[in-house]
Amino acid sequence: FEFVTKPYQHQIESFNYAATYEKFLLGDEQGLGKTKQAIDIAVYRKKVYGLKHCLIVCGVNSLKFNWVEEIITHSNESSMILGTRIGKRGKVYVGGSVRTRLEDLKKEEKGNIDDYFLITNIETLRNPQIQEKLRQLTENGTIGMVIIDEIHKAKNPESKQGLSIHCLQSYFRLALTGTPLMNNPIDLYNILKWLEVYNGTF
Repeated sequence: FEFVTKPYQHQIESFNYAATYEKFLLGDEQGLGKTKQAIDIAVYRKKVYGLKHCLIVCGVNSLKFNWVEEIITHSNESSMILGTRIGKRGKVYVGGSVRTRLEDLKKEEKGNIDDYFLITNIETLRNPQIQEKLRQLTENGTIGMVIIDEIHKAKNPESKQGLSIHCLQSYFRLALTGTPLMNNPIDLYNILKWLEVYNGTF
């Protein structure tokens, strides 16, 4: 595997770890390059396993733009933010509405999206129709990998946001956060459940 940008030693270690483990939590502190690590891992898995898409779910809406830029910097893959549309006067509406995001997922169901990285925000998952569509696309392997950035935003297993991440049933899963423990150990419960590391009750 050839890295587009040179990794640091700790990034190589996580990359090697991903070669053995399909699902894990990457909890490096802020500023250590978790985004690059995730992109390298996702591209590697595409090359080795022939994945069609990797879905990136951003815990913070503004991070969608950051992911697009980082993907350009650290890979040769293309990306799209679900729901993005061009208006009649050429204005680009990034992210669009829940309806347009669902339309894009339906397009993918027909094989009409070529971009490897699909990007959205975690609030998108609250919509029941989108949940069902993502469940189908992840279970059948169309979306072979899911990255949830700032996953501590979904730590509450009883909230709509916390429950919604469990519609993402891809074979490969990567959770990112620099603050896995916000207050107490129970904060890890929902994250580890999604990663299928712990399946006990809350």
